[in-house]
Amino acid sequence: MRRLPLLASGLLACCLAFEGSACREPAHAGAKPARPAIAGKAVAPLWVGPALSGSWYTAARNGEGFTLQVLDRGTALVVWFTYPPDGSPAQQAWILAQDGRIEGDRIRFEGAFTTRGPRFGAAFDPAALQILPWGTIEFRFLDCNRGEVSYSGPPGWGSGTREIVRLTALSELECGGKRRLNAAGSRAIDGLRSRSGSWFDPGHNGEGWQLEELPDGRNQVYWFTYDERGEQAWTIGVSATGGSRFEVASNLRPVGARFGSSFNPAAVSLVDWGRVRFDFSGCERGSVQWESTLPAFGSGVLAPVRLSRLAGTACHDGQPAVPAAGAWRNGPPMPSPQSEVATATFGSTTCVAGGYIAQRDVQCFDAAASRWTTLPPLPAGRDHAAAVAFEGELLVTGGNRDGLNSGDTVNGWRYRFAGGSWEPLPQLPDVTASSAAVLDGFAYFADRGGDLHQVNPVTLQSRVIGGDRVVARDHSQLVAFQGELWLIGGRNALGSTFATVSIFDPASETWRAGPGLGARRSGFAAAGSPTHLFVAGGERLGSPMTVIGSAEAIAAGEGAWTAIPSPPVAVHGVGGAVHGSAFHLYGGSGMAGMAVNTGDVQIYSFAP
Repeated sequence: MRRLPLLASGLLACCLAFEGSACREPAHAGAKPARPAIAGKAVAPLWVGPALSGSWYTAARNGEGFTLQVLDRGTALVVWFTYPPDGSPAQQAWILAQDGRIEGDRIRFEGAFTTRGPRFGAAFDPAALQILPWGTIEFRFLDCNRGEVSYSGPPGWGSGTREIVRLTALSELECGGKRRLNAAGSRAIDGLRSRSGSWFDPGHNGEGWQLEELPDGRNQVYWFTYDERGEQAWTIGVSATGGSRFEVASNLRPVGARFGSSFNPAAVSLVDWGRVRFDFSGCERGSVQWESTLPAFGSGVLAPVRLSRLAGTACHDGQPAVPAAGAWRNGPPMPSPQSEVATATFGSTTCVAGGYIAQRDVQCFDAAASRWTTLPPLPAGRDHAAAVAFEGELLVTGGNRDGLNSGDTVNGWRYRFAGGSWEPLPQLPDVTASSAAVLDGFAYFADRGGDLHQVNPVTLQSRVIGGDRVVARDHSQLVAFQGELWLIGGRNALGSTFATVSIFDPASETWRAGPGLGARRSGFAAAGSPTHLFVAGGERLGSPMTVIGSAEAIAAGEGAWTAIPSPPVAVHGVGGAVHGSAFHLYGGSGMAGMAVNTGDVQIYSFAP
């Protein structure tokens, strides 16, 4: 056995000693430097975000810690790798908590648990798994690298509060911003192949791996499993390289300590466990081969699949390309032709709400069935409003109101599809003439001044994120794309129209310049998919006022927009959505500066 070093040094000690800052923000050899932020760090109260994913520990308790994952659905997962409060010195323990509730600077886990039962290796039986309730865990963060953890466990484990600091930062989720960028500011494809997260073999439900891709190109891997008696066991190791194939040549099993007040970091020893090799066949699956030096663990092969995806990450097996050879067709027209609508998409359905001037219509198009339905009208008329859909709810807020309706004083409303009625939500932001997006479980509403309003759709807690301050954003579009927010185009109060694109990185909470559009646009349609971002239509004011007939797109990993065929009818004030391999345009006006609505549905179909 090797004793755990107290000071980090060398390849493994960086992350395995649980004490050393070299794993936090190292330089990545050969990486392109990040473009300077447009306006520096956005001013906003601290909220939990993608950069808090990684490993954390208490400096005085070197030898145990937490691997924390902030997930892409607005929740969190944590595994506390530690030791039992009593038992033999060879025993280990790990505590798992899922569905962490994010509230501002805190994450609260209500139902942490431990497990036991299955035997490691070929004798593993998922039916033997026992889930044992443990208690609660709560994290509160002071900044991107510091925080505290409070816990309350069962008898023998106790409760307490401890300070924690960061042990590892994860590649492309660092506090300082993205490293892998194209020259124009979009994310390069080599930064969009993230495998960080949880993995498991479906035939071995109850054990699995936490994979952390480090900024210097290596991988840290935790294996949470069991020993030959069915008691919890865990290993930790760092590979010398990364990518789709890598090997942890010295996987280690720390033992010897006790949980709680009797923890002694000097008692922790590292048992040489053996080798583990990972071979990923793509973003979602792979194989793991191990050869342990300990007879109880032997050797074998497992077939892991992805279990979780981290907020702020994306993974593409190849290089997507812009589908420039598609064709436009017409869909069934809107029941009530509208322009300057609020648009929100969920599943195969897109809803458009309101319209110019201060309309109350709410119309939903089911792309799978190719038909329109209507919802109960908005409680008051709105145009130039913003909307998002989230877990069976439709939120509509802001916009211009009917000047004759002095009773319209509520910012926005929520429609619950299960209940079929609208309820007022004065907590929603009063934004106008931009749009909204959902990213990693949060709603973001843009305003014509360029600021973002981040809203937790569950708690309705909100904060304001300062904008890029480059150009005015009247009639701009906000789209979630590749784990970030793209604020696109728009115009100022004098009617000057922009092709400017700014990108907000929720991990570093900074803005940077993105690839500029091929055409200056305001009041256009924009929509993204996991692989592509599309824009079409819009208008330019001035003399003469012009409706823009062109369309363009950009693919994940690319650094420039590409023209695609123009829609048959040029429109502005138009809604947009992507459903499968089709970009949809809903309604809009065919005359610049006016509402001349046809209610056309124009669909650009392309090869998937």
